[in-house]
Amino acid sequence: MSLIRWRRPAVPGVFDEMERMLERLMPRRWWPLEGEEYEFGPAVDIYETADEVVLKAALPGANREDINVSAQEDSITISGHSKQEEEVDEEGYYRRELRYGSFHRTVPLPAAVDPDEVSAKFADGVLTVRAPKAPAAEPGKKIQIQ
Repeated sequence: MSLIRWRRPAVPGVFDEMERMLERLMPRRWWPLEGEEYEFGPAVDIYETADEVVLKAALPGANREDINVSAQEDSITISGHSKQEEEVDEEGYYRRELRYGSFHRTVPLPAAVDPDEVSAKFADGVLTVRAPKAPAAEPGKKIQIQ
């Protein structure tokens, strides 16, 4: 039994159109080359309760001393770097998905927070940032027209 070679249909599909659109918006010369070092942002979970906004970021391989957190009323910025603990010869790799190096991410928050009251805790490779919500601003004062 012989195999029949599958060929892409001649009619462009949705994915072909999307690929062309992305190529026009971001030419490949702007994409990082394989093996080239570049900054990446950690994966985050964000949720809010009645009193606070909580952000959890996965930072495997990072140390507490290598992480910086800053808060504004409407966003939280996480930056730092993680180090690879052992060097392995490139030829021995089958797959390389873990990232090492600098990271930076600014995350917009769903509610205004009080930057002076933000706290952060780092345990088991997970950074947890708790940001108490800012008191709701009073709605504008009604002005009497004379």
